[in-house]
Amino acid sequence: TRSHNGKMLAVKRVTENRGKRTPGVDGRIWSSPAARWNGMLSLRHRGYRTMPLRRVYIPKSNGKKRPLGIPCMKCRAMQALWKLALEPIAETLADVNSYGFRPERSTADAIQHCFNALARRTSPEWILEGDIRGCFDNFSHSWILENVAMDKEVLRKWLQAGYIDEGTLFESRAGTPQGGVISPVIANMALDGLEAAVHASVGATRYARKYAKLNVIRYADDFVVTGASKEVLESRVLPAVKAFMAVRGLELSEEKTRITNIADGFDFLGQNVRKYGGKLLIKPARKSTKSLLDKVRAIIKGHASVTQEVLIYKLNPVIRGWAMYHRHVVAKVTFSSVDSHIWQLLWKWARRRHPTKGARWVRKKYFRMDGWRSWVFATNSAAHGAHGLQRFQASTVPITRHVKICGSAHPFDPIWDDYFIRRRTKNRSVKLFGATVWC
Repeated sequence: TRSHNGKMLAVKRVTENRGKRTPGVDGRIWSSPAARWNGMLSLRHRGYRTMPLRRVYIPKSNGKKRPLGIPCMKCRAMQALWKLALEPIAETLADVNSYGFRPERSTADAIQHCFNALARRTSPEWILEGDIRGCFDNFSHSWILENVAMDKEVLRKWLQAGYIDEGTLFESRAGTPQGGVISPVIANMALDGLEAAVHASVGATRYARKYAKLNVIRYADDFVVTGASKEVLESRVLPAVKAFMAVRGLELSEEKTRITNIADGFDFLGQNVRKYGGKLLIKPARKSTKSLLDKVRAIIKGHASVTQEVLIYKLNPVIRGWAMYHRHVVAKVTFSSVDSHIWQLLWKWARRRHPTKGARWVRKKYFRMDGWRSWVFATNSAAHGAHGLQRFQASTVPITRHVKICGSAHPFDPIWDDYFIRRRTKNRSVKLFGATVWC
C-alpha cells in the first residue's frame, strides 16, 4: 500500500473502468493525465480523510430500487490500492466453493458445480435456497473491524464515512458501501466460513458429512446447500446458517429462503436447475429469458424511427451477451425460441415503418438470405461484407460444456501458474461472425 507502482496501478484501474466518468460528492473525475498523476501523489496514509458517499438508486428486477454508494475518486483509488494487498489474503482464507467476485472464477463455475453435485442418481435431492436480507447494508461494523486483516483506522474511516442523499448527510451504522471498490472483497471475507459451519452442523466426522450429502455453492451473497433429506436441512443446516449470519449482523429472508426438491427445480444465477425423470437439465431461467425479451422490446419500441443499421448495433450486444452467458447449459431450444420472438418484433417494426407497402416489398428491403437461413434481418450495405450487417442470432452460439475451476486453485500462488495459463489458453476466444469475442 506504500508502493509507487501499486499506487499507479490503483489509479489506472479506477480511471479506466466503467465508472470512470461517475463523480462522487465532490463532483470531480480524473480525466486528464495531470489529474491522474496528482491523484496518485495524494494516496498517502498520513492525513487521509474520507468523504461521504453519493447515494444513488438503481432499479431491481422486482420493481424496487437498490441503493449504491459512490465514493469520490481519491477514496476509490485508496480502496483499489488496499484491494491489491487484501485480495491475496482473502483468496487464501476463502471457502473452496465460493465463486463470486473472485479472480479466475465466474458464474459458470458455480453452475457447473451444481451439475457435478446433483447430476448422479445417488446425488442429494433436497436444496436449501438461501437469500440474505439486505446483505451489503447490514454487515456488523464491529465484526468486520475485528476480523478483516487490514489497517483498522483506514477500514473504520470507510465504514463510517456516511452518505449524502438529496443533500442530507446520513451516518453509516452498519454495512459496507455497495458500490465501493473494496466492498466485494470485504463481503466475501465476512461470508467465508459458511461452508465450514454447514458441515459442522451434522457432525465432525467425514462419514456424517458424506451421509448428509452436504454441498455448499455460494456466489457472493447467493447460495444453495444440498442435503440428503428435508429434515437435515430444516433441523440442522438452517439453524446453523442463521446462527452464522447473526454473528455478522445478517439474517435470512423468510420469504425467499426455501427448501425445495430437485424434481421441482430451483433458479440460481439466472439458470433453472431441475431433474426431469431422474435426469438433471440446467436451462436458462424463465425470468432471465423474459428479462431479455423485455429489454429487446424496449429497444425496438424506443428506436422506431432509426435506420436498420443503428437498430442492429443496439440489439446485437444485448442478444450476444445473454447468449454467451447461457452457452454452457441446455439452451439450444431456448435460443431458437428467443430468435423467433425477436424476429416477430422486428417484422412488426419493419411493417409499421411502411404502412402503405406490401409484405413482399418490406421483406426485400429488410431481410436477406444467408446460406440455408432465410428471413435474416440484415442491411444491404456492401460496407459490412457480402451479407450486410446482420442481427445477431442466439441460436448461432454453440453449446459448450464449461470445465469447473479446481476448488483449491489459488491465483496468487506461483504453484498454480501453469494451471491458470492452460486454463486461459483453452478458453481464449470464440469465433462469432468473423469477430473474436474474449471469454
